[in-house]
Amino acid sequence: MPQFPIRAESSFIKFNEILTKYLENGTLNENSIIICHSIGNPYFIKFCKFHNFIPKNIIAVAPGAIYPYPMTRTDYIVEVKNQAYLTKEEFEFGKNFKNVYLLNSSEDDKNPEKFTRFEKDFNTKSFYLKGYNHFDGYHRIYKLPELINLIEEII
Repeated sequence: MPQFPIRAESSFIKFNEILTKYLENGTLNENSIIICHSIGNPYFIKFCKFHNFIPKNIIAVAPGAIYPYPMTRTDYIVEVKNQAYLTKEEFEFGKNFKNVYLLNSSEDDKNPEKFTRFEKDFNTKSFYLKGYNHFDGYHRIYKLPELINLIEEII
């Protein structure tokens, strides 16, 4: 599993650099099942457009920074999100994805519209779960195996 920079160190350039190695060595291919979390979702969609790549399945967990919405934060997240928002061309490319699953939670974000928009824009099969917040270590998902177990239960 790739290790991506997080928080203020997060960027599409770094994300692309890491995943390109997996694409070039064949580990990432058209039979891959990809799990993206939060800002990893727009970064992965950008990556796919940039490389004209479509995986077998995408599991979008709590997608973030897909759509620009007003926010009150003034820290590093503003710059990180600004580079992650998708362009019209990237949205259009995303229509080529065939098997997209969306996991979102009743406790995540105060703007559920972003999940319903994502569901429509990427024709997802969606799973709305209670009590998982942003599916991160602060909210009952601590390791990838726990997320995989949850995915296996609902898909």
